[in-house]
Amino acid sequence: MTAPSDNQARARNLRQQAGVILADLYQAIITQEDGVRAGDIEAVHDMRVASRRLRVALSNFAVCCVPELRREMRRQLGKLADALGAVRDFDVMIIALKSRSGELPPGQKQYIRHLIRRLRARRLRRRRLLLQFLQGTEYEDFKIRFPLLIQEVPAAGAVRENGEGLQSKESVA
Repeated sequence: MTAPSDNQARARNLRQQAGVILADLYQAIITQEDGVRAGDIEAVHDMRVASRRLRVALSNFAVCCVPELRREMRRQLGKLADALGAVRDFDVMIIALKSRSGELPPGQKQYIRHLIRRLRARRLRRRRLLLQFLQGTEYEDFKIRFPLLIQEVPAAGAVRENGEGLQSKESVA
């Protein structure tokens, strides 16, 4: 049987590790912000991946977070991922069409060029929506409040001696 102080130390260590991981993933999002604003398609991809990883980490470390704030951060991350995904999907389609256009007979290449122009126009509209989101109060709120989620963790008793508290129903929310 494990002594209560050992459990408290393990819980504290879990919270510390969760804090490091969540902070790193949060920073991965913030690091891509300038590139996304500048129109870098790789920055869009990297920020989208980071936002998805952070959402998973929030589920995995649910026991280490304030539930209400964690739910709100996941919701805001979902909106960010949706906005990034809407742009990224067009990037992927355009890249795929460009790479395959060389295989087509010359008479059909014009149709691919026309389709790519249409996709670029649609991507531009989605990019504008993404930029609006990044300039909006909800994203600003996310950037201000997320570091609080890392600092405001439940007490050491959140992980009990029998391991309860490491998984919760909220982990899948």
